[in-house]
Amino acid sequence: MIKIATNHAITADQFIHVLTASGINRPTEDRGRMQRMLNNANVLLTAWDDEQLIGVLRGVSDRSYCTFVSELAVTKDYQHQGIATKLLLQLRTMQGPNVSIMLLSAPSAMTFYPKVGFEPVPTGFKVQRRY
Repeated sequence: MIKIATNHAITADQFIHVLTASGINRPTEDRGRMQRMLNNANVLLTAWDDEQLIGVLRGVSDRSYCTFVSELAVTKDYQHQGIATKLLLQLRTMQGPNVSIMLLSAPSAMTFYPKVGFEPVPTGFKVQRRY
């Protein structure tokens, strides 16, 4: 049975494994950067199959007005089983109805987010990082 955990600490190696096994593009070769990504997030939800980490939702939030989801990743073996939806629903429950949730979607996931209550926004901007 899949369990969702809130703020369950994970290692950089576990984080890297989920990102790599999910197909998401992140600088996983830079372990120090991955550790900083974990250290500086104040939102961390994880999905577990017994003791195996299979999904991660990581972000930053003021827990009052808005939350930004930096990663939503589920290992390929567990994709299309509702795990990402469970992670997002847990986040919504934690944040409450007065906190907006924002994210940038991978092109391959653009059809997923409207199915779980997200609306596309045409009024956004970003400064692209050097990877």
